[in-house]
Amino acid sequence: MKTKLIHIILLLISFTAHSQTLDNYLTIAAENSPELKAIQYQYQSALEKINEVGSIPNTNISVGYFAQEVETRVGAQKAKISASQMLPWFGTLNAKKESAQFKAKAQLNTYDFAKRKLFLAIKTAYFELFELKAKEDILLQNIEILNTFENLALNALENNRSTMVEVLKIRIEKNELTNQLNTIQENLKAKKITFNLLLNRNQNEVISIADHITIIDLQTFNKEDISSNPKMLALDNLKSATKKTELATQKESLPTIGIGLDYGFIENRAVENLADNGKDIVMPMVTVSFPLFSKKYSSKQKQLQLEQKAIEITKVNTYNQLQTIFENAKSKLSNSKVSIATQIKNIDEAESAKKVLLAAYETSKIDFEQLLEIQQLQLKFQLKKVISEKEYEIQKSTLEFLTKDN
Repeated sequence: MKTKLIHIILLLISFTAHSQTLDNYLTIAAENSPELKAIQYQYQSALEKINEVGSIPNTNISVGYFAQEVETRVGAQKAKISASQMLPWFGTLNAKKESAQFKAKAQLNTYDFAKRKLFLAIKTAYFELFELKAKEDILLQNIEILNTFENLALNALENNRSTMVEVLKIRIEKNELTNQLNTIQENLKAKKITFNLLLNRNQNEVISIADHITIIDLQTFNKEDISSNPKMLALDNLKSATKKTELATQKESLPTIGIGLDYGFIENRAVENLADNGKDIVMPMVTVSFPLFSKKYSSKQKQLQLEQKAIEITKVNTYNQLQTIFENAKSKLSNSKVSIATQIKNIDEAESAKKVLLAAYETSKIDFEQLLEIQQLQLKFQLKKVISEKEYEIQKSTLEFLTKDN
């Protein structure tokens, strides 16, 4: 019992170490990604847009000097200064600000979705590296085993318990594995460059790859969580922004009120005891702007209503697409887990069969053809297991992409 507990603890430690390594790469990718940085700037720009649309129109100030003075009862009018401010209909600016706020939220959702996509790409590339590295290790081990078989066959050949044909068959198989190994090593080099480019760093940077993957079901994935995917939230916010823009357009079709003030400078008249002699003129003003030809506003409202319908349909389509990905990933995840368990059993049974054949070495002639066949089967199961482990991790990452926050 104590030994089993220690084994479980070691597996968890190994899993945590692997997770930490991958988490480090995800952090590096998030910090270095040009795409994420560009979206961040777009989000900051969207935040500034809130201040822009929430501001009232410019204040108009004008100054005039009379080239020919205008005589009034209290003196000649020398100059005039005017100030006026147009004010949108009540609630117009708030509607515009709220629309801009929803657009900024949608931009933030775009950032979160891009980050999830990047993390999925990093995880996929990482587990493809794991697959190639694991295959490289398996082939090296199998080549070493074939070297042992070759030595056994040569010893048996000296004692007339084997033939040269069996030795040559082992060598042919070893040559095939060496060829596969070379191919995998070349692919591994290319994948490492691709991985470093995903991290936006030097392509020759050293990459730490996990030696093995431990399948521990610690996470549950709910299809309902797709509704909280940033892609879906962005569409919700865009629809809300369009509604607020429609409201602002409705209010823009209402009258615009303006307030102002005229101040006239009056020169004193050379008249004694004149009441209000040289008194400046102060004239408050109110103006109202009527959009008599408001067809453009009704047309814009219709456009915005159509945009809302388009967003709603896009949302349904997007949700269906994400659901399809979810179901496929969940199915592949389950199949991979079953495949891993099956391959482990097959590997153990092939190892047992190999031991039985090797046990005959001391007492009788080894059937090298059978031994080679068993070794080939074991190699096949080992490679299948690695592929299934990679597939399991990629599908799990896909489900995280759909349902989990980073």
